[in-house]
Amino acid sequence: MSFTSEVKNELARVTPSRRCCRLAELSALLHLEGSLHLKGPLQLAFHTESENAAVARRMFHLLKELFLVTPELRVEKAPRLRGHNCYHLYLAQEGLGQILNELGLLDDSLYPVLGVPARITRRRCCGIAYLRGAFLGGGYVSRPEQPAHLEINVQHAEMAEGLRLLMERYSIHCQVANRRKMFTVYAKNRREQADFLALVGAHLAVLSLQSDAVVRELRENVNRWVNSETANLEKAVEAAQRQLRDIDVIESRFGLELLPESLRAVAQARKENPEATLRELGDSLQPPVSKSAVYHRILRLHRLARELQGSHP
Repeated sequence: MSFTSEVKNELARVTPSRRCCRLAELSALLHLEGSLHLKGPLQLAFHTESENAAVARRMFHLLKELFLVTPELRVEKAPRLRGHNCYHLYLAQEGLGQILNELGLLDDSLYPVLGVPARITRRRCCGIAYLRGAFLGGGYVSRPEQPAHLEINVQHAEMAEGLRLLMERYSIHCQVANRRKMFTVYAKNRREQADFLALVGAHLAVLSLQSDAVVRELRENVNRWVNSETANLEKAVEAAQRQLRDIDVIESRFGLELLPESLRAVAQARKENPEATLRELGDSLQPPVSKSAVYHRILRLHRLARELQGSHP
């Protein structure tokens, strides 16, 4: 099951307590999932289809609960869905125009309303319910491990702009694009994605996003630490090899015995401990010296080796 389907299944179980919110949710659902047909003079029919059983069931129950009507339900195999079920709801009866008018899908003259109906989404709670219905009807959200992407696909520019403005009301910033004769309201930001899902009630989905974000951040921190340690180790090994080469140059020209005691002790300690750090070299000396002191002695050995190499006949 896709992450989008999981989110829709979770949202389909959200039950607003107020009738106005259930009306708003059903209004958005039918607007995005439905189509209106004119069967004859003043005879209307309404048809919806959904590939998600939970969404179809939600529309069926809301219609029956709010308007005491029982839509005809058909389940068909859809070739475009690779043989998966597609759920169709048919509603054709007297008074359908009044029902669609109350839902904000038809105006008082029974003309289709293409945008977000203002009277349906006037209250804050109803606006949230409308966005939930819109996502149930035409939404998509990427999986937590994928790049953040949230979108709602609609047929009309008026609806796309209306949804964008409605989201702005709740500080969720989206953009609108025209794609393949459809309009898409989308956001490609993890924060907008999580804020929207939390707003409409998909709290389990938000926890999944947050959990993945924590795991990803932890993995990135571990990788950074490992990379840093690896780089430091490579630098230390390279530096130790360079120091050993300097010591070999000095030893091959006149031996280590002629070096001052402080330099001879460091050179001998490096030869005996080729993988030791400067601090470890300092601790191995008698008496122990600081890392800074070892560094300056190593630097003197390096300068001496360069002088010897420069004076080589």
